[in-house]
Amino acid sequence: MDPALCRTYVRGAIRRTSQKENKLSTVQTQFITVNCDNPECGKIATFAATEQGQVEAREDHPWLTTLRGVGTSDGRQLSYCSDECEAKGIGLGAHNKAQRKRIITEANQAHINQAAQAAQQSREATKALREGTPVTLS
Repeated sequence: MDPALCRTYVRGAIRRTSQKENKLSTVQTQFITVNCDNPECGKIATFAATEQGQVEAREDHPWLTTLRGVGTSDGRQLSYCSDECEAKGIGLGAHNKAQRKRIITEANQAHINQAAQAAQQSREATKALREGTPVTLS
């Protein structure tokens, strides 16, 4: 083998070796965080995104084995730790589609009185329904 070619080969090998030694070794770890979407609950579990991490999380947080997932029509994903939390979420209207607030900026006293009367009728109808009495909607 030609000595000049041999030196070039050795220099290249040394250069590649030194470049590898200067690189930092990195380990990428991903985590999964699961929480109950009931605002009154507050259960949160964070674990490594591996099979072992999931097994450990189920042992540490038994509620993960009965996690309920709810998808809404507008694409939101909700999760609940129990039937009670899901029922509370339904009661709070968390599953309902968010509606744009309508604010009337130009209102006179007649509009204000009409809105107040409609709100009062709505409260009375809701109260009657809860008490089990008949309600007439107009």
